[in-house]
Amino acid sequence: MKCKKCYQINNCPFNRGRVPASAKCPPFDLKIGCWEYDWVAFYSNMPDGKEKSEWREGMISRCKQCKVYVEHKAEMDVVLNKLGNS
Repeated sequence: MKCKKCYQINNCPFNRGRVPASAKCPPFDLKIGCWEYDWVAFYSNMPDGKEKSEWREGMISRCKQCKVYVEHKAEMDVVLNKLGNS
């Protein structure tokens, strides 16, 4: 059974219980899966600072806790590895 999209999961580590329109997470707001979003471009285009560091570290530490990660491990591992090397 395929997992739902990230925005359909209320316990997403980044958007617990939020509606997509009020989310800080771009894929959540766009109603697409996190594995479908260009996180590397998103991160690269962020201005340097605390928020950029928090996004990077948050993704690296929390994405693997999400049940969507299990179904899309290969795609997300590519993203997380690129973020880890940035």
